[in-house]
Amino acid sequence: MGVRLIAFDLDGTLFNDKKEVTPETFRTLERAAGMGIEIVPSTGRFWNAIPDNIKALSFVRYALTLNGAAIFDVKAGKVIAEFTIPTLRAETLCHVFDDLGVIYDFVADGKGYMRRDNYERLSEVMVAEWQTKIVRDMRSPVDDVYGTLSNVSGVQKMQIYTLDRALRENLLKSLPYVFPKLLFTSSVPNNIEINDTKANKGGGLKFLAEYLGIPMSETLAFGDGLNDITMIEAAGTGVAMENAVDEVKAAADYVTLDCNNDGVAEGIKRFCFGQ
Repeated sequence: MGVRLIAFDLDGTLFNDKKEVTPETFRTLERAAGMGIEIVPSTGRFWNAIPDNIKALSFVRYALTLNGAAIFDVKAGKVIAEFTIPTLRAETLCHVFDDLGVIYDFVADGKGYMRRDNYERLSEVMVAEWQTKIVRDMRSPVDDVYGTLSNVSGVQKMQIYTLDRALRENLLKSLPYVFPKLLFTSSVPNNIEINDTKANKGGGLKFLAEYLGIPMSETLAFGDGLNDITMIEAAGTGVAMENAVDEVKAAADYVTLDCNNDGVAEGIKRFCFGQ
């Protein structure tokens, strides 16, 4: 058979630089859905932080959120699988981040939290105003991070923000040795995303495909950032955007057009419609 499930990242992949889904890409997704293909957003965001124009898509039934830490049944309004960082491990990470003086946040039970002083300094470490707005809108400032952590059963995702490129690269290399049961990746140039090792987009795609009875050979995935690599590698066909980082392009079976030129639509037409 052909493709039965299409998974795609949002920022830098489905969305153009204006954070829009173009009419051409929308029509292509709608056509694929009309053929019975599952259309699955796959993002580092949690469900509540996904833009309304994606939530409103009537043909989206499932979403891989928080880099695969929470697999969401949109129609039923519930999480069908979840992989979390144990609370004590999250507390240890917070101590490390506090000692480093970096700005960080965490997501638990579908809600985002950030130290109040970090929240107030957020614009210092953001690459653009849209990023600052998204993070501020979806995080609650708290005075006691550790007290907040004591009231959750597990953490779905943590995130560091820094514009210090050398620090970011050093942490991406060193932290996995200190915390081997955690996965450290990135989606934009100023962040590090942290999940349990079971929580990655590739694992989420495999879970959902099995849940739906779809062979992995019949899945198609699109991405541009480091946190998309596991999904690109796991899919039957992995597609990198032209604007993707080199590591994603190396992992992909095909490189499509960039996000400003309907790259997702071009890839779907090629692999689903034979165009």
